[in-house]
This record gives sequence, structure tokens and C-alpha cells, in this order.
Amino acid sequence: MAGGFLAHSENVLKNHVLLSSSDLDEVRSGVAGVLNEHRLTPRASHLDARLYGAVTAGLQMCLLEYGGAVAVETAPSRDFLLVQSALRGEVSVRCREGQWSLRPGDTLIMPSNVSLELEWGTATTQLLIKIPKALLYEVYEHLTGRPVDDPIDFAREIPLDTAPAQGLRTLIEYFCSHLAAPGGPMGLKIAQQALVGHLLNSQVQGLRDRPAPDARRVLPRCVRRAQEFMESCVQDAVSLQDIANHAGVSVRTLSRAYQDQHGVSPMAALRAMRLQRIRDELKGGRADSVSEVAYRWGYPHLGRFAAAYRERYGESPNETLRRQARGQP
Repeated sequence: MAGGFLAHSENVLKNHVLLSSSDLDEVRSGVAGVLNEHRLTPRASHLDARLYGAVTAGLQMCLLEYGGAVAVETAPSRDFLLVQSALRGEVSVRCREGQWSLRPGDTLIMPSNVSLELEWGTATTQLLIKIPKALLYEVYEHLTGRPVDDPIDFAREIPLDTAPAQGLRTLIEYFCSHLAAPGGPMGLKIAQQALVGHLLNSQVQGLRDRPAPDARRVLPRCVRRAQEFMESCVQDAVSLQDIANHAGVSVRTLSRAYQDQHGVSPMAALRAMRLQRIRDELKGGRADSVSEVAYRWGYPHLGRFAAAYRERYGESPNETLRRQARGQP
């Protein structure tokens, strides 16, 4: 997951400076306050540390660079899960569970409940995602319908050129897009739940390999989750993959299930929701012009919008607006 893949996210996170210091004690204390208690030992004569990131009500996403080689020994992380992705440079990680070397593009789900020894190379930048266990357990139980078996058994490594890595990159960018143009706490909550759900679905063996449950029970649940997601972000630019990620199933499974339940595709349903919201605004006197409300609801091509509106409601959006202005139903 090299820096070039996450250039937008890196730029967004760098707008949120949490720490900039060359003082060893200040650096250690500042990083510990955001991430975890640790011992910090410089391997070079000079530090030039930077910590950027977003500390939200749920997960935290940070960029960390020390500006020089350092050794880090962490305390056990009992209350959270830490995911570390190498953007630049190299980091080695060692604990009683094993050892790993992270190079640009590598991602590691760090072991919990044990001390870790890390060696950061010179000019290293890492992206770190700190997930509270309360959020992790909430998403796990929502996905499985059963209590958490603690500890959750993660496959630690996420190789660069794999579907799980590509999905993780997409969801990191999605999370950061809500930081760059916040749509309120609901947007961030949806983004972080989708990211955590992806890690669980792709990296926990019991979820990856479990037998397919009864479709009559599971498919309506994924459709319901997709419906809730679309209704909560109907004005946002979301893709079918975004909806499937939140629903916890593949695009193919969601599309088939949604078609079975509603007779239309998820994206057709989302477009219908947007058209209905626009019609409500036009009829309710809350729109100054058709073009203004269409642009605001994600329709840059007015001709296509007007055609879709007429096909659905049997009149043009301008006719709806004129009727409202005349006081007609």
C-alpha cells in the first residue's frame, strides 16, 4: 500500500497536524497520547518527527514519520487493534507471535495483548489505523449475528496486489474523503464501519471460510443494510462497491439479492431515492431552480436528469416547480 496509491488520503491527513517536534520526550509523549504507550530510542543523532491524523469518535487514522531511524517498544494493546501500512521506508516488527518486515505497499494487522519491538528505518512514513475493540466487536457481531470469540484470529499480512489490499485502499480513501468534505458524523460512522467490516471479512479465517448461511435469512439482511446505507448517504457520491462493502457481501451477491427483493438494482434504487428527494424539494417550495437542486443532488447533466425525472413522474421538473409556484398539488 505504497504512498502513491494513497496520495489523496496522505494529503488529507497532512491537513491535521497533531505533532511536530525534535524533542525526544515530547515526541514520545505525543505519539503515546494518540496511539499507545511505548519506549522510544533514537538510532540517529536527530529526530524530526511529524504526526498527522484524524482522531474521531471511532477509529483513528494517522501518518507518522520520525525523520530518522528509531527503535520502538510498545506496551500490550488491550483496548484496540492497530493496522500499520508502509508508505515509504522500512519497518521491522517482532513479538512472541512472529516477526515481519514492512516495505512500501505492505500492511500488517498488529498482534494485540503482547509487547512489540519495532525498528523504523530512515525516511520512513507509516499509515496507522487504530480501531477500538468496542467498534471492532460491534461490527463483528453485526456481520455474524453472534458474540465475539476473543481474541479474533486475524491473518496478519495483507499483500499488496490482492483484492483485500485493493479494498482496504478504497475504504481508506473513502474515510478520508469524509474528512476532507465532512458530511456530518453519520458519514464518518458509515465509512469506519465499512473499513472495519472489510478487515473482518477479508482477514478473519472464520469469516472468510464459514459455510454460506441460509440465503432466506442472510440475503434480506444484506439488502436491509444496503438500503440503510443508501438512505443515509443518498446525496453522496457512492459506488456499487461502496454499498456492497457496507452490506458485507460481494457486489454480485448484493445485486442478485436486491433484484430478488425489490425488482431493481441497488444503483437504480439509489437513483430513485435521489429523484424522490428532488421531487420533494420541488413540491415543497425548498428549491429556487431546477438546476440548483439537480446539481446539489449529484446530477451535473440537466438533460439526462430531466429525462429520468419525466420517465418516473410523467412530467418535467420545471412543470413540478411551476405547479408548486401556482399553489397546485
